[in-house]
Amino acid sequence: KGAMSPAEVCDALALRNMHNRRWHIQGACALKGEGLYEGLDWLASTLNEMQASGIPTSVGGMTR
Repeated sequence: KGAMSPAEVCDALALRNMHNRRWHIQGACALKGEGLYEGLDWLASTLNEMQASGIPTSVGGMTR
């Protein structure tokens, strides 16, 4: 109730204009536990792919 859809979040943040970063919008409902694991799976998979490719990642300002 009152939540934005993934498309609305994408539009509000103008993510389609961000071409130099990987991004993903995952619809989620914390009350029902829907979408949370899918979003975290995407994040873990993407970070692993980037690390395997030698692409630097940063977490909290620290480059890995």
